[in-house]
Amino acid sequence: MKAVGFDAYGPPEVLKTFVLTVPEPASDQVLVRVRATSVNPLDCEVRSKTSFFVRPKTGFPRVLGFDVSGVIEQVGSAVRLYKEGDEVFGLVDYRRDGADAEYARVREAFLHKKPASLSHEEAAAVPLAGLTALQALRLKGRMKKDDRVLIVGATGGVGHLGLQIAKAYGAHVSALTRRAHEDFVRGLGADAVFAHETGGVPDGERFDLVFDTVGAWSWSAAKRHLARKGRYVSTHRDFAGLFKARLGRLIGLKERCLLVIVVPDPHGLKYLFELIEAGKLRPVVQRVYPLEALAEAHRESEAGHVIGKLVVTVPEDDTA
Repeated sequence: MKAVGFDAYGPPEVLKTFVLTVPEPASDQVLVRVRATSVNPLDCEVRSKTSFFVRPKTGFPRVLGFDVSGVIEQVGSAVRLYKEGDEVFGLVDYRRDGADAEYARVREAFLHKKPASLSHEEAAAVPLAGLTALQALRLKGRMKKDDRVLIVGATGGVGHLGLQIAKAYGAHVSALTRRAHEDFVRGLGADAVFAHETGGVPDGERFDLVFDTVGAWSWSAAKRHLARKGRYVSTHRDFAGLFKARLGRLIGLKERCLLVIVVPDPHGLKYLFELIEAGKLRPVVQRVYPLEALAEAHRESEAGHVIGKLVVTVPEDDTA
């Protein structure tokens, strides 16, 4: 099979095409013919060796791509939920395998039936970002109906899905973004929008939950806008983020200053599927790249200001 990966850490230019053996699924895995994957900031962090939380357990060449949407080609002996020909979406085991290839092996528990209302490109935009948002809001942030929730970075991959998830949950959702993106986040359901150019969040605003999807805030910045017992959840994925979370625990903020690190969750994936099928969650895809242009997609991701997600497609007749 053809795959795009790297055999040395570095900038996007290290990405190149390899011809690899099609992986054999283990008993609890399926082999997926990849139709689409996406580019997450985590892909770029692993490629450049700046990720603190993800340490690959395989050698070079390393293939990334943590989201997958495609068609099952082969099933392991212990797989019971799926059969050959099923369309699925989900998370690849990002410490061992990647979906930036024609085929990817995926654990049965990391998959769900693809929503019929989404294309493969749209479905590939959901798993990692959607589960990150869901786990931040429900698990870490203990979001409740009617909570006042602020999404910092509401136009990004995690942010735009988190906004919709919180709205579907019955929260009053505010978004912090740039003025140019106000109409976009209102279109996703934001009840209130604060723009960076006009001073951001006013001093008098208080929230039950602040979800910082881009690591832009800190506990000291967030606590000025938290209601009594309000929670601050961040996606910081570096040493600074870990230090801040640990410091928060040490000073008695264990339940108020929290760090989210996404983990595979079949129940969460099912919940996202149900929101999508109910018309309450829709991923936004800013741009679709062919697999051979993966380096370009990484460059765009690292440049920032992506609205929604960047998706990589692997068509059936791909000859990249």
